[in-house]
Amino acid sequence: MLFPRAVRSYEAHEKGAAVITVDGLVSVPSLGLTYLAGSRGGSRPVTWAHACDLPDPWRWFKAGDLVMTTGGGLPTGSPEQELWITRLIDSRVSALVVAPEAGAPEVTPELLDAADSRNFPVLSASFDLQFVTLARTVIESAVEAERERLATIKRLYDVYWQSLRARGTFDTRISALEGSIGWALEVRDLDVGEMLAQGRQAARRRSAHPEGPDAEGTQVPIPGVGNVALVAYPGRRPVQDRPLLQHLGGLIALELEHHAAQRDHLRASGEDLLLGLLDDTIDLSAVWPELRHRGMAGAVVVACWKASNDAPLHHENVHHDVRLQDCAPLLAYRSPMLLGVVPDDGELLASLSTKLAEHCAVGLSTPLAASTQVSEAARQAQLAVARAHEAGTSLVRYGNDQRDSGFLPRSLEDTRQLVRRILGPLITYDRAHDGDLITSLRTFLANDGGWQRSSDDLGIHRQTLVYRLRKVEQLTGLKPTSTRGSAMLWLALQATDSAQLSLDDLMT
Repeated sequence: MLFPRAVRSYEAHEKGAAVITVDGLVSVPSLGLTYLAGSRGGSRPVTWAHACDLPDPWRWFKAGDLVMTTGGGLPTGSPEQELWITRLIDSRVSALVVAPEAGAPEVTPELLDAADSRNFPVLSASFDLQFVTLARTVIESAVEAERERLATIKRLYDVYWQSLRARGTFDTRISALEGSIGWALEVRDLDVGEMLAQGRQAARRRSAHPEGPDAEGTQVPIPGVGNVALVAYPGRRPVQDRPLLQHLGGLIALELEHHAAQRDHLRASGEDLLLGLLDDTIDLSAVWPELRHRGMAGAVVVACWKASNDAPLHHENVHHDVRLQDCAPLLAYRSPMLLGVVPDDGELLASLSTKLAEHCAVGLSTPLAASTQVSEAARQAQLAVARAHEAGTSLVRYGNDQRDSGFLPRSLEDTRQLVRRILGPLITYDRAHDGDLITSLRTFLANDGGWQRSSDDLGIHRQTLVYRLRKVEQLTGLKPTSTRGSAMLWLALQATDSAQLSLDDLMT
């Protein structure tokens, strides 16, 4: 008997490349199968079928097999049958079909209760059923499922290749796979619990379950790229085909390996650049565009990582850390310390310390400008990491651990006078015109006079920022781009911050 076309099409449509389930076999009228127990386990897939009347069938079958018996191997007593079915269930077969011959032991209620408690399907069949017919049904299902799986794999490779050619993001490619396979997909780094990529369906699911991965996820390791896994959740189809999911993991592994090779190349070229910066043979201004290309368009600093006992750092693969997936810093190891030109993100840089060594701390320089001498910034970072070890803390910024050096006003009245004298005209103008001169000035000075970075942070055109700072100069007589002007204006703003009062309060 051929596997019914209606059942085949149902399985292919609803479950992709999944093989027939126990419920699927029961739904074939000509087989005449009925449940004796374990109907709640009817969704179990059946990958193969064997007939066996031996007393120890669990020794001869694999997970997913359907066991067919005429009852010849069943023990006669109730306790023995309960132990027999328990051992069969533990072998992870899919179901048991009993078509009793004359004289075979009757199936006891104890056997059925044990199967029911484990949701293990036990099916009844007429002795007239030819087991070869049932086996052929299962085998044709397995062949059809493998044919469907191969077609699906080819389609997935085509979809992924087209997405790669479109030069979209990693998330975009995962979304394309979701659309083709019908599952919600995530790629996760299990060491740090971070998401590497997720499709749109997975993102929607995550927003609905913000507490973290749920029990419905099916996880397979992605080979060759560290402790990374592909997690699939039910979408418009249930996740029942683990081999297909493993194929997806292999497909994604190719891209991750390609990314890893690119990051190795960026690490090597970045080390050459940093060594030139540290030796003063390369100016930072010449490297500034490269920093943007490496994902460091914001503020950057020199970082120095060092263990308290000068132990070697495990730095060889730090550039592959998932927390650095959005940037490629310049890194150079000069034993016993690791130096880097990195994003000014203290939380990120401190978290990397734990991966480098036990009792490792990080020191940060002041933020870099295009004209900064990197060798001097590196000395600042080394002093800062030494101070971190002295203080028993994980991170110190150069200068931030020092007490007030005395250049700020020491009384509230002195602060008010300084603010009124220097910033008063700006505060008055902003009040009258609902302006943003103070905010624009503060942002410009915080970015060390960087025009484009400041205008980006403010969300305005660069020429608008030029106009505002000219207005600052007209009102105060201090030019924000000059040494004296920027120093005086910065001092007034620092005094305001130190007093922990608003500008309006200081003007009263």
